[in-house]
Amino acid sequence: MDPTTELDIGIVGLGTHGQHRARLLDNAGQRVFGADASRDARNQFDRQFDALQVTDPAGLFEMELDGIIIATPNKFHAPAAIEAMERGHDVFIEKPLAHTLEAARTIQRVAASTGQLCLVGYQSRFLNVCKILKQYIDEGFFGEIRHVETSYRRRRGVPGRGSWYTAKEIAGGGALIDIGIHVFDLLLYFLEETDVSEMMATTRCDFGSRESYAYLDMWGEDDDANMFDVEDSVSAFLSFSGGTTAAVEVAWATNAESAHQYHIHGTEAGALLDITDVLNASTDVHQSLTFYEARTGGAHHYLDSTVTTRPNDPYVAQMETFLEAVATGNEPSINTLEQALAIQRLVHRIYADNDELIE
Repeated sequence: MDPTTELDIGIVGLGTHGQHRARLLDNAGQRVFGADASRDARNQFDRQFDALQVTDPAGLFEMELDGIIIATPNKFHAPAAIEAMERGHDVFIEKPLAHTLEAARTIQRVAASTGQLCLVGYQSRFLNVCKILKQYIDEGFFGEIRHVETSYRRRRGVPGRGSWYTAKEIAGGGALIDIGIHVFDLLLYFLEETDVSEMMATTRCDFGSRESYAYLDMWGEDDDANMFDVEDSVSAFLSFSGGTTAAVEVAWATNAESAHQYHIHGTEAGALLDITDVLNASTDVHQSLTFYEARTGGAHHYLDSTVTTRPNDPYVAQMETFLEAVATGNEPSINTLEQALAIQRLVHRIYADNDELIE
């Protein structure tokens, strides 16, 4: 896209995520418009961006905008995205695609019938270290990948006890649909396989609903676990049809060190990808990648290689991809509806097996 191109982008939902997207767009020289039912959110948006803001998303959809970003709580992704596409707008939906698989499939049908672009906000694939690891996988550097061991856990990181994040009816689930979907997104990206032949998974709620919940930081406000009926951790074991297996650990809270890591076990080499988030500083992401090999030259030995690259802000790259798609009308190969639906199916399967899914 020509960097001088100025687009008009509407944002539905002016909370933390919506304001973050607005800042990225504003920094990129784009015009932003907002909608939110909250007067406080609208006023804060107006103070920051001096932009038109309305109460009802329908007011945005009636405007001649180039694209719409949906940054509402999960339950409202589908109705907002559907109305926007039916009004002729391309959309970008914050992850997850929807709060249920049924709602996600409805979004897909509407996108197909209207011909509008619909991208979904999974940002990890845009990290330089993830793109580098993917390139080595595609080149066959690791041989056959037999197993992936991955964890995304926070020592204490419930995103607001008593908020919509911890309400099953609104969010669709807890830790799995909030941060676990990032794990599935990278698994499917690295393996290029979506057919899971077998899965065993367990969901738990051990910490978030406690009356006494000790923590240092929290994304939102602590409301003493009022409206907390979701899981705060998940353990899963997946067998893909191609023979690769994966062990997945996800936790909003656990008595262990915070980590977001992927251990690749291949027949020729292995790797450790570490992209651990710093709580409450989502763009400050530790990015490291190390390769592990065993060789026989001279004498049997191990060879460990550390990859050095420039760190990058994946959210900036993600927004650039959306703006390029809107400007050209060409769907990118990343953040697609098909990828988001594959993730949603895995989430649905785990919740269904654990009687956690909200219909």
